[in-house]
Amino acid sequence: FLFTWQNIQAQPTDASAMIPQHNYKLDVHALNSRHPGEYECRQFRESILGVMPHHWDRREDTFLQLAHFRKHKRKELKKTQGKNVVNNVHKPIEHNPLGKDDTNRISKVIGKAADLAGSAKGKKSLHTVYIPTITNYTQVWWVPNVVVAHEKEGIEAIHLASGRTLCKLHLTEGGLHADINGDGVLDHVQVVGGNGAEQTVVSGSMEVLKPCWAVATSGVPVREQLFNVSICHYNHLNLFHHGDFSRSFGRSFDPSGLEVATPVLLERDDGHKHRRGSHGDIIFLTSRGEVTSYTPGLLGHDAMWRWQLSTGATWSNLPSPSGMMENVVVPTLKTFSLRAYDPKQVIIAGGDQEAVVISPDGSLLTSIDLPAPPTHALILEDFSGDGLTDVILVTSGGVYGFVQTRQPGALFFSTLVGFLIVVIGVIFVSLHLNSSNGGKPRSNGQR
Repeated sequence: FLFTWQNIQAQPTDASAMIPQHNYKLDVHALNSRHPGEYECRQFRESILGVMPHHWDRREDTFLQLAHFRKHKRKELKKTQGKNVVNNVHKPIEHNPLGKDDTNRISKVIGKAADLAGSAKGKKSLHTVYIPTITNYTQVWWVPNVVVAHEKEGIEAIHLASGRTLCKLHLTEGGLHADINGDGVLDHVQVVGGNGAEQTVVSGSMEVLKPCWAVATSGVPVREQLFNVSICHYNHLNLFHHGDFSRSFGRSFDPSGLEVATPVLLERDDGHKHRRGSHGDIIFLTSRGEVTSYTPGLLGHDAMWRWQLSTGATWSNLPSPSGMMENVVVPTLKTFSLRAYDPKQVIIAGGDQEAVVISPDGSLLTSIDLPAPPTHALILEDFSGDGLTDVILVTSGGVYGFVQTRQPGALFFSTLVGFLIVVIGVIFVSLHLNSSNGGKPRSNGQR
């Protein structure tokens, strides 16, 4: 293929004088105001939760997502048993449509002919209209009608057919936006390290977020606070908190250089049915390599500490003597599936020299040595085409790919070894019994 560049002079037309609200140019400044046909996102509350979680920390977090939006349906009032109450305020039902006279035979014939023509035209159009669908090669999942843009200001749903903004939800920059307790209300989890902690304010209040602490609030706008927990070995009072005492004893806590990654939601099955992307464990990562897991309380409030693991996924972004920061290390904290279409997810945490894969119960599965500090978050895609998720590392000096290879599982290998040991034992015992029976003297049958 050969691509050539041509200098084409733009011809001035009347289209350049069009108002931005009507030329379907989809940019943030032109679509900043509400247009005709744009709704409030509360009318699509279930669909909004379906495109969560959302977080935005840097430019690479901006992405587009196809979705199907439908308006919220209010629950119908239950009819009480008993006799029907007649309300005389309502007008009686008119069986004769406006503009038609059923007593005139000529008008009835014309009306039937019009109905037949309309029904034939509708059937013909149904066979010719192409409806785009998202499939898994075997069955139809859903028909997308919007494209959702995850931006710095929040999310914006754009109608696919018209290109107009359907709704726009402004979300606080930083932190995790998701329904963490499965109650159908959008929540916000904030966490901050030692750098810039004085400038971070808890959503919905004037309280300053403390270093090494996580705060979760519920509602947009904020209605209530769900929990306030520590994600480090020590809390702000320098007391021992949820850590390994032998490793933490005698170590002073200095949050000045501490950094944190944006928390992620790890879906976990608790026996109840929840919407995808809601209700699970909240995973935190600090620059000291501490990975901490919390789960929502029984009633959706508070949080229960599950586990904490000290890993080699550490990093540091200390400023140089000149005050400039070059080649900023971007940490990684994500959830992903090891295989395609696998509902079970694991955690990957990456620092400047090492990345680790952690199971949902907090056990270390594997570690990856990184050849150079990452300048972007690790990309998790199957670039080898074998159905296993691979890892892509982007650095200032190049791009590296790590391929996942299949290995026999530890359980299968242990079972096989145990089976072989049992077989060898049975063979040894049988040979021993045969040899012992062969060594006995035979009786001649005489007394």
